[in-house]
Amino acid sequence: MKILLVNPPYNIPIETRASPPLGLAYLAAISESKGHEVRAYDGEVDPEPLEQVVRNFNPDVVGITATTVQIKRAWKVAEKIKELCDIPVILGGVHPTLLPEDSVSHPAVDIVVRGEGEYTWEELISALEKGCKPEDLEKIQGLTFKTPSGEIVSTPDRPVIQDLDSLPFPVYHCFKMYLYTNLQPTIDHLPPGRSFPIMTSRGCPYRCSYCSQIGPRRWRMRSPENVVAEWRWLVKEMGALEIGVLDDTFNIDRERVIRICDLLIKEKLNRIPWIMINGIRANLVDKELLRKMREAGCIRTAFGVESGDQRILDEVIHKQLTLEQIRNAFKWAKEVGMET
Repeated sequence: MKILLVNPPYNIPIETRASPPLGLAYLAAISESKGHEVRAYDGEVDPEPLEQVVRNFNPDVVGITATTVQIKRAWKVAEKIKELCDIPVILGGVHPTLLPEDSVSHPAVDIVVRGEGEYTWEELISALEKGCKPEDLEKIQGLTFKTPSGEIVSTPDRPVIQDLDSLPFPVYHCFKMYLYTNLQPTIDHLPPGRSFPIMTSRGCPYRCSYCSQIGPRRWRMRSPENVVAEWRWLVKEMGALEIGVLDDTFNIDRERVIRICDLLIKEKLNRIPWIMINGIRANLVDKELLRKMREAGCIRTAFGVESGDQRILDEVIHKQLTLEQIRNAFKWAKEVGMET
């Protein structure tokens, strides 16, 4: 089948980091591993009209990702698709996971994939390829869909992926990489298409009140060897000049961080700078850990401070973090030469 994966535009008045959406890159890898032809359309950077892409590519299935900021745009994308061709339109991402029935109730949306999408997507496109009926979809975990009569059906949640090493590496050749700047364009200035994201773990065991984490409050990790294998591929095969770690909580396991850093140093991959896009936990760092990360090539991190008031941290946010830990983390980062 021919599969079109779409990232709708955000249309917010700030410069967002311009790098390929990692979630769609994983779905592209899953799709290609099953022999499907994939095209990705990123509304944030692609100047080509979506209608033209659809006409030229003539997809059999369209998958659209959406956060809450994107959801109205995602519905408009779905409408455009349906105006051009009568094919399944599938919605996934954070917002559809949190509000699946609302998301699928739009007339142009057929199916919502909830939670982690890779293996649900794999089963779904296999079923669609075989010309599945609604009763076939009921056998696939993690779906919310409309039946021909308009009834909305939700199947049981799919358990989160425990063995993250089993996933294929994301693929990027289906994106127009030359249109991307880099992960933090207001700070770093790199040639187009040479900045790549990586996710070495998923989830977070903390329970901060503001967080939109869509899965269980649990942290799952890739092995250091698997992480560095992808890192090596990004540097040596994809020509990466910058790598951005997208983990929610990279430093839950201190020894794992050290092992990753040691492997990067051993393989001389530390010549390529890397940054912590979402930061790390200030209560789980020490000066030696930050020094090791800096030696391994990490040039910048952030710490989730959220508030300078200890009462707010404790009683409102439930951050499990002290002001002293925050001050120490910034001090140690500065001492080892890491930007914050």
